[in-house]
Amino acid sequence: MHMDNLRFVYRKNHLSHARLGLAVSRKYGNAVKRNTLKRLLRERFRHHSIRTVPIDVLAFPVNSVDGPIDLASQMDAALDRIIKRMNRPVP
Repeated sequence: MHMDNLRFVYRKNHLSHARLGLAVSRKYGNAVKRNTLKRLLRERFRHHSIRTVPIDVLAFPVNSVDGPIDLASQMDAALDRIIKRMNRPVP
């Protein structure tokens, strides 16, 4: 799944909870900027209802992010869409 500044890859797992993987390239910025982004993404994931879904989510930025508020809303919207897709029966 692709949002404006974030890309997500997800797959069901055999656990009772969700896991988050982060891949932030050096192209995104210096270490401070990368670590701030990862901290923000982990915190949004920690407070989202997706944690109860058995899924692995890999998130990585594809563009420079405008700001933390924009990124937080994109993360929440993407996680909501992933939950809806996972609950949809496969044709």
